Formats: sequence, structure tokens, C-alpha cells
Amino acid sequence: MPKMYDVIIVGGGITGASLLYAISRYSDIKSVLMLEKYGGLAPLNSNSRNNAQTLHFGDIETNYSLETAKRTNDAAKLLLRYTESLPVAVRSEVIRKCQKMVLAVGEFEMGLLEKTYSNISPLFPTLRKAERREIGRLEPYVVKGRDRDERIMALVSQHGYMVDFGKVTKTFADKALLNRKLKPEIKFNTRVTKAERHGDGFIVTAANGDEYHGRFVVFATGAYSLYFAKSMGYDNNLSVLSVSGNFYYSKKVLKGKVYRVQIGGIPFAAVHGDPEITNPNVTRFGPTVSLPLTLEKGHGGTVGDYLKTFDFDLPMLISMKNILLNRDIMRILSKNLLYDLPVIGKREFLKNEAGRIVPSLRNEDIWLAKGIGGIRPQIIDENKRSLVLGEAKLKEDGIIFNVTPSPGATSCLSGAVADLKTITEHLGKEFDAQKFERELGEAKHHLKRV
Repeated sequence: MPKMYDVIIVGGGITGASLLYAISRYSDIKSVLMLEKYGGLAPLNSNSRNNAQTLHFGDIETNYSLETAKRTNDAAKLLLRYTESLPVAVRSEVIRKCQKMVLAVGEFEMGLLEKTYSNISPLFPTLRKAERREIGRLEPYVVKGRDRDERIMALVSQHGYMVDFGKVTKTFADKALLNRKLKPEIKFNTRVTKAERHGDGFIVTAANGDEYHGRFVVFATGAYSLYFAKSMGYDNNLSVLSVSGNFYYSKKVLKGKVYRVQIGGIPFAAVHGDPEITNPNVTRFGPTVSLPLTLEKGHGGTVGDYLKTFDFDLPMLISMKNILLNRDIMRILSKNLLYDLPVIGKREFLKNEAGRIVPSLRNEDIWLAKGIGGIRPQIIDENKRSLVLGEAKLKEDGIIFNVTPSPGATSCLSGAVADLKTITEHLGKEFDAQKFERELGEAKHHLKRV
């Protein structure tokens, strides 16, 4: 008889690894198997190359509602407390404190920022407003070379963090593997092709024909999670909109993170400037925005799978029309079409984006960061004819599909404990909530179920 695992986790990024850790430390589950498509952990969006390396609290993300900011803040605190439990030498490699600000340029953005501050300041008491002089003291290059008549203001916090989420992923797995009683298994180079119900559980099949039996299955495969959900008939009238982004590098010109004002209801992050945790000598600007027809950036073989996430029916066509005809989305996409082009792309990116943050940058000061940037999947809700902003999960009997766009890495432990509660209830196992709250804090908010 094949081995029956209590839980099978598909996907070895930070979402899957945080669940593996939560199972090993806060439950009495007896067996768990993780299956990863590639040869190591965090190969795609969790890798430091493919994200902005930011621990999001919701204080400088001006497109967040107050409820989203509260949920994100609670989730970030869980991950922060986890990193504080790591040995000092390890912690210094995975997370570093830095200042951060959200910068408003011009009267319109300043008005939006004032409204944001009045809305969220009770939630973030250490967040403060800064005028031009203080901005210049904190981030000299933000003011250097800027027109004296151009008005700017910022919201500033000294409680920012840059994170290597790929290395955090590995700490989760390493800690889980130390549980000799559970003895979790991780199989790399195992591409899952399908999952199907079998008796009281599931059979998960790999490309080489191997089959794995589990009582509960969690897909933590980013954009691919909805692909697998739809292949099993759990589509809920949802589709994936893949959003890709590239970054540009410059020499080090920023001390901390400088975000721009973002428009509410828009899933695309405004270009921001970040210190690079893996290379202290550069500043990274991005991400740009494009809509590739793939589920994995740079993997053309995933085009067919991407198309399978669409229903190609009237609700889908109306949803896409509503999304693409949105004035703000069209404005962002039309500008970003230029940024990846040779020669003129860099010039346009500098004029419209990086130069708005650091005015003194010249064309020769920035260069395209090749191989940097990932896929941020967005969910299209065909019933609502719109995008589902933020993280989402589909829950069915004995199976969960996690789709985790930004700030998915920030929310990994919050999502993991939500999944663990569902899993233990289904299997008749115990979740040690007291131990979790004693070590990491209360998980007050969980990912949205769609």
C-alpha cells in the first residue's frame, strides 16, 4: 500500500514552507510531504531577485483600505516576531531594519497623502509627516536637484524592514526538518501535473508518473494554484491576470525605502526605490508593469497553462473590458509599455519614475536589472466583473488553493495558521493556539476566501 500522508503541500516557496513550519511546531499532525517543481526552495517569487524585499505593514501603502492596513500590520508583526527568534547571525542575513517613507510630489499627491495620514495615523502612532527640509535630511538625494518650486511631503517611519524572503523560506524548512517526531519530507524536481479525489483523501500525480496519497492537500503554487483549482472543477468563476515587473538598478542613492503615492483600487504597485539587501552598493527602482501570457516569468512553456485559467465566456470578456478600460490602469499600462524597450525604455523610466524619486539621476546612472522581477498573480472575479485585490484562497473539503500576490510573503505566517486551523479541524488533530500566540502573537486576520 502507498504511504498515506496527513498533509501534502505542493510548492516550496515561502507560503508552503511557512505552513510546513507551522505544522511541525504547532500541531500533532503525524506526516507531511512537500513537493517542489524545481531543485531548491524559493525558486520563483519568494526569491530575493523577484520581489521588492519589503516587509509590508500597511503604513506606506496608500492604495490599502484601513481594514487591509490592519490585516497587513497584524500579519507583518507575526513574521517580524518569528525573525526575532532566529540566531543573531542568521537574522542579520534575512532581515535588516531601515527607514522608509511614502513620497508625495505635487499638490494632488499631497492631498491624497494627507487623507491617508488622517485615516491610518491612529493605527500607526510613530508614523509622522515630513516636509522638504526633513526629507532632505533623511534622504538627501530625494531633494538634491529637485526644482525648488516643486512641492513635496512624505510620511516617514523608522520601523521599516528589508527582507530576504528566500532565506526566510529556508529557515522555515530547516526548523521543520528538525522535528524528529514528524520527520517531514521534501521532494525537489517533482512537477505536479494533477490532483484528484480518492476515497477520503487525494492522489497527487507527478510528471514522472509517481503518485502521492494525502488526506489533505494544500496548493501553495502562486499563479498555478488557480490553474490546479480549475483543473479540479473549483473555479468559482475566477481567472488569473498575470502581472509581471522588472527593476532598474542605480548606484546607492537611498538610505531606506522610498515609496510613491499609489491610487486606491489599483493592483499595480507604484514604482519605489529600495536598498538592496543582497548588495548594499546599489539601489533598486521598480517594479515596472506588464501583462505576460505566462504563469511563470520567463517560462514560455507556461503559456498554455495560463490560458487554461481563463473561461473565455461573456462574464470573462466583460471583466477584462472593465479592467483594461479603467482609466488609471490604462494610464499605467500605456506608460509601462515603453519601459522594457531598448534605448528609449531607460530614458522614459528615468523621466517618469526613478527621476521623480531621485531627480539628480542621469540616463547613464541606471541600468536594467536583468533577471530581476517576478509574476504577481491577480485574481479576476467574473461575478463582480473586477479584480480581487490582495491575497486570496479557495477552500474546499480537504483541499486549499492559495494565490498570493503582494504582500503575500509578508502574510505567510498569518496564512499558514489560517490553513493549519482548517487542516487540523478536518483531520481531527490539535492546533496549539496557546503556543503559537505565546511565541508569535495572535493571528487576528486571515487571507480572504473567494
